[in-house]
Amino acid sequence: MLGRAALVKSLVVIVLLSHPNSMTENRSPRFHLPVALSTFAGLLGAGILDALIVFGRGQQASLLDALVLSLGLYGICGMACALLVGWAVATLLAAIPGGWRGLLQDEAMDARVCGLLLGGTAGGVVLALGAGLGHKSFVAHMNSQALATIATAGIAFIMVLPATLVLLATWRPTARLCQRLLPRPERLGRAGVMVIVLAGFGLLAFVAALSRADWRVLDLGPLWIAGIALVLGTAHGIFWHASALGNRVLGRLPTKFLRPTVAIIVVLCLAAGSRIKEASRTYAAIDDGGLGLKLALHLARKATDHDGDGYSALFGGGDCDDTRADVYPGAEDIPGDGIDQNCEGGDAPLPAPVAETPGADAAEAAKQAPRKTEAFSGNILIVAVDATRADRLGVAGYGRPAGKSLTPNLDALARRGAYFRRVWAQAPNTPRSFPSFVTSRYPSQIAWQKKTLNYSPLLPSNRTFFEPLAAAGWRPIGIFSHFYFTSDRGISKGFAEWSDDGAKTIADSNKDIAAPRIVPRVIERLKKAAADKERFVLWTHLFEPHSSYMTHPEFPTTLSGVKGLEEKYDYEIAYDDGWIGKIIKTLEETKLADNTAIVMFGDHGEAWGEHHRVYFHGQNLTEEQLRVPLIIAIPGRKPVVSDDVVGLIDVGPTLLDLVGITPPADLHGRSLLPVIDGGTLPARPIFSELMPSTATPDHQVMMVDGAHKLVHMVSERRFELFDLGADPGQMKNLAYDPAHKKLLDELKTKLLAFEENRL
Repeated sequence: MLGRAALVKSLVVIVLLSHPNSMTENRSPRFHLPVALSTFAGLLGAGILDALIVFGRGQQASLLDALVLSLGLYGICGMACALLVGWAVATLLAAIPGGWRGLLQDEAMDARVCGLLLGGTAGGVVLALGAGLGHKSFVAHMNSQALATIATAGIAFIMVLPATLVLLATWRPTARLCQRLLPRPERLGRAGVMVIVLAGFGLLAFVAALSRADWRVLDLGPLWIAGIALVLGTAHGIFWHASALGNRVLGRLPTKFLRPTVAIIVVLCLAAGSRIKEASRTYAAIDDGGLGLKLALHLARKATDHDGDGYSALFGGGDCDDTRADVYPGAEDIPGDGIDQNCEGGDAPLPAPVAETPGADAAEAAKQAPRKTEAFSGNILIVAVDATRADRLGVAGYGRPAGKSLTPNLDALARRGAYFRRVWAQAPNTPRSFPSFVTSRYPSQIAWQKKTLNYSPLLPSNRTFFEPLAAAGWRPIGIFSHFYFTSDRGISKGFAEWSDDGAKTIADSNKDIAAPRIVPRVIERLKKAAADKERFVLWTHLFEPHSSYMTHPEFPTTLSGVKGLEEKYDYEIAYDDGWIGKIIKTLEETKLADNTAIVMFGDHGEAWGEHHRVYFHGQNLTEEQLRVPLIIAIPGRKPVVSDDVVGLIDVGPTLLDLVGITPPADLHGRSLLPVIDGGTLPARPIFSELMPSTATPDHQVMMVDGAHKLVHMVSERRFELFDLGADPGQMKNLAYDPAHKKLLDELKTKLLAFEENRL
């Protein structure tokens, strides 16, 4: 049940809405009441529309559940907003002698109010500019969230003084300006006209600000629902309080009983909605198709999270013990302690003892995949290209225009090496994917300095696969120019050389063209290695396909909008392919090509609206955000095309195995060398994770096992099941299909074993 405090607050709002004169005394006592009631009606109507949208769009949702949740959540929000708006209007009108009618009758007063509106706006602009500059200069560089909050509040408080001075200095001149320039309609006055003008400029400013951001990654549903509520509320006010028909009908309605009855229904729906079980398909439908309900649910769960662990026991939040902060969905479940910390239906069992002899699978794999007779003793070159989808390579069948490959150099490399076509990154974003790559561990298994940070450094206890390479005589060299690749991130552990010269800030890097300053350094270092006969492992990274996408003279663009962005993304990949071609040409010219293995991969993919208008990356675990190319070309090996299930965590163990080093046990990937040598590997699942952080609060875990993919939406308390063989785009969720229940249960057991560190 809802807490007593929430019910008391709701009843207070009911009383205030039911008795308009209790808000405040006012010379125009009736004006604020229609505004408050229209605000409530607009939000309630928007909520009902949102429920119908959810029911129409999603996953066999229950219309009753959707309506109950909408009436409760939108209704309580409407009550609060109605109270606030009604109080604000009443207070403003009380400050004007004679109220709104007096304002319309007194031209001088009308001009003064108009001037105060303009002066207040000017003061608000000064306050906003000061706060923005303060944040950029000081707050943005603070590591402590608490100190940043205090500093932001302090800056805002300091800026109140200059903002007030601007108001006092400008309101009289702007009042005279209003008298000269603005018309004075009979029912609006100059003040009313100024309110409309300022609202219009505010809307234009908002649109301009939105146009400068990657707005497609934002959930604009709440803005749409706010606009719908505004339209519905305005229509409500015009009909019921400004039209003769509405006034006549309103006079016959039992409003004395109708208003509290509606409010009581809202509170009852809120209480009933809080009890809807998390297994209801309506929650999935809200997450996929709702406009404002997803945000409303998030706020409701946050408000009813009694133990502060981020999860509620109400509104489908899934917290199985809301009195313990260490018990919540996605928590680490300690085996054998009798407590179900992750709320998955029981305590994690103790792990089985490790067998001392190889299992049947390992023995069978050894028979099927004859190993090399000699270890590779040459060099290794690793090239990572940011945000590169697996399906963008020419060898994957892609072209722009159709039939013209974006990646002729990578295509040639794939045709002479091992080309892996089913590869998943272990995270959909750079700050989780690269640490997973260098440590050959899944993101949740890495020792982070603070795992909830967007760019948390790795602790020294982590081992990178470059360390055993260095110990065996290879010289690890890292050449980068990007804000993420600073040496203090922890991913440089084991490197003899690490350079990040010319790296831009986070904001500037998004519009950076770094390849022209990175690749020449790579070429120069390769030439030096060839001259000195060094044995090296060199890793470099090209960033161009990451948003925002830049244009290049050799790849003129012709499209606009989303299609234009996608076109620029494609040409960024083509641009980097050209620079990779220069590196490969250098290997040939220096004769290093004869003894240098080349590895190319993307750290994650990129979305283009395939799922619910999701764009770019880092938001979920869909195929377009996780599937990446992987090419391993080794001198003397025959070309291979593999459809094995592969992860980027497998690259490190593969390179160690290639040079004859037994991969350490704390590297959780496996060697792909048997496949490269023409053999096979036993089937095994691969996992990826979206870990919660300050930038991405959602928590998701996915597993690909053969042709099937299971996604655990930990934050939303649900699973999604896909058959990638029949549905490679991950579009048809089979989790609710009774015919797949047995398969779902089997895969859930495996995935939960991984989450509980038992697999």
